[in-house]
Amino acid sequence: MTGLVALLAVAGCGPQEDATKPPASSSLPSGIQATVVEVRLESVPVRLELTGQVTAATQATLSSQIRAAVEELRVREGTAVAKGQVLVKLEDRDLRANFSRAEAEAENARVHLSRMQQLYTNESVSKQELDNASRAFKVAEAGRQAAAAQLGHTVITAPFDGVITEKKIEVGELASPGQPLVKLEDPRHLRLETTIAEGDLKAISRGMRVPVTIDALNGKGASLEGTVSQLLPTGDPNTHTFLVKVDLPAMPGLRTGMFGRIELDKGAAQTMLVPRSAVFERGQLTGVYVVGPDRIARLRWVKVGRELDRRLEVLSGLNAGERVLAEAAKGADGIPIRTSRRPAQSRTA
Repeated sequence: MTGLVALLAVAGCGPQEDATKPPASSSLPSGIQATVVEVRLESVPVRLELTGQVTAATQATLSSQIRAAVEELRVREGTAVAKGQVLVKLEDRDLRANFSRAEAEAENARVHLSRMQQLYTNESVSKQELDNASRAFKVAEAGRQAAAAQLGHTVITAPFDGVITEKKIEVGELASPGQPLVKLEDPRHLRLETTIAEGDLKAISRGMRVPVTIDALNGKGASLEGTVSQLLPTGDPNTHTFLVKVDLPAMPGLRTGMFGRIELDKGAAQTMLVPRSAVFERGQLTGVYVVGPDRIARLRWVKVGRELDRRLEVLSGLNAGERVLAEAAKGADGIPIRTSRRPAQSRTA
């Protein structure tokens, strides 16, 4: 009885299939009818993309030149102002007193000089006395002008038409020399500032018209044409980049601080392209199905680059002359393919 049980156990293990092995060839699909395309090298344009921010071509930070308390602040962020409009008034009581005293001293010196000139004409005073009176008048007049300038610093006006973008002080606070009070910019003249690597300088020049994309405009991004107005002659020694300024046309909704992109044409290069439908994604990986001479689809992981007219640039993982399944959604690793071959240049939906 024991021998019979052992015999049955051995007999049961003999024909059992290993689950880790692939199914027999008879269980594979018979294959699918599909189109394949040959991978070829093609000449495609090389594009250079530069990113930057929109800034105002004309902007200014207005600062105090004297130490005085803020008496009036007539603007706030967003206020539109005209050239010469008063923005900030500083306390001027002491400076007005100084100016009145200096003005009186200058007037006295002027009267004294006039009297000395008359006396000198009558030969009643010497040339030395006349010269002393003349010098005294010049000193007094210089003092009057200095006092007037100091008094003028208490009124801060707009240097050009624009909009207040920042207010850095409040009424009652003490302003010090060099302390920023308000920032002003002209929103009618905007430009995009970006940087370009030294190796790409030949792709851009002053006066060149370039396409600019502003992503924040119209919710979908807007394209406009800008003009390269400045290309700084000296670069950053650390990053080896040069500052580029591109003047932008007026457009509703365009504001400083927006993100923008510039595309430059660097010529053409040879690269491999495959239809967008031939590529599939699985997590972080990108793959295609390569169909060899045996007409079996084999999974191949590849690295892709730009999308050009519904085709993807293949950077690595494929060789020119290989064939790939045109519609990756129909493929599977190891499946036989009954092919309908097309060249890589043809578009496959």
